[in-house]
Amino acid sequence: MLNFPRENLDEQMPQQRKGIVKPRRKSFYQEYNFEITVIILIALGVFLLVEDLEIKHYIYEFVKVILLSIGAFIKMMRDGTLFIVDIFEVSDMVGISLILFALFLVANRWRERTIERYSSLSDCPECGGNLHRIQRNQNQRFTSMIYFVTVKHYHCKACDYKGIKMAKR
Repeated sequence: MLNFPRENLDEQMPQQRKGIVKPRRKSFYQEYNFEITVIILIALGVFLLVEDLEIKHYIYEFVKVILLSIGAFIKMMRDGTLFIVDIFEVSDMVGISLILFALFLVANRWRERTIERYSSLSDCPECGGNLHRIQRNQNQRFTSMIYFVTVKHYHCKACDYKGIKMAKR
């Protein structure tokens, strides 16, 4: 027979509770879930047989309302488009399109330069210490959504420097 030191046995085997083990009782719903479901289904079936509900009529009305709403939306879009085409000349629409495209190009260039400016941040630029991530503020979350980038906020414990790092998604 092997003799193990008592302290090793205590570490290896968890202690069991002494006393009578009571069986866990299921709740009424857990115990009779199937029977409750069957009774509800039978009651619903009898109700539908006895009561004269026009379910087909209600389904028809519901589908009709949805389809008519979709048709009204399409008609509204058509009328709005025709109204805009009637008000503006073709040269006006081309000019507005060119201005919007130029603004898009400027915004994209601004985004690229901002990402390039804030893309490299590994050590503290002021003291060279290690940076630790901290929670972003509302402005940084908003910037992340507007530029479609990942913004990470860093803090240096040595000199209280705070900075951000941007990366494309």
